Amino acid sequence: MENNMVITERDYPITKLWMFKAPIIIVLMNIVALFFGYYFPYLVLALPVMLIANPLIRNRFHYSLEEKFLIVRQGVISKKQRNLPYGVIQNVFLKQDLFDRIFGLATLRIENASQAGGARDIRMRQAQEGVGASGNKINIPGLKKQSAEELKNLILKKIKENPIEDSQSGL
Repeated sequence: MENNMVITERDYPITKLWMFKAPIIIVLMNIVALFFGYYFPYLVLALPVMLIANPLIRNRFHYSLEEKFLIVRQGVISKKQRNLPYGVIQNVFLKQDLFDRIFGLATLRIENASQAGGARDIRMRQAQEGVGASGNKINIPGLKKQSAEELKNLILKKIKENPIEDSQSGL
């Protein structure tokens, strides 16, 4: 691939299966709970919400690997765009929970050095492991494992090609 080629979610798409991950887990939790004689109506209420919310969130999430920046655009109600210079990226890794391993999926997580938001943001990041940018993390979930590995390698290559410059670091 050429260095100036823009890579987007069209090249490495989030699978449709990811959109149904939470509803599938909700249904399985209800089945297990019913087997033990419990019933959790709030899980049943969460099901339609997740069936509507996840496709909306996915359709409003876009990322691109451009020449100097990883760009993330997201938001259903409140739109935001994040331009992350490759030079400030500290960590790029794959995350897989049991569901992901079973279905051959992975989440690509990109972390930078910022502590954006302090303690409130740390609590928010622990609670939210979904799609998009939050605090100093960007999650791209529901990728096929091979696609996630390829995307990770492309980002690592961009990091080497674009070391941080003094103008980007604020020094």
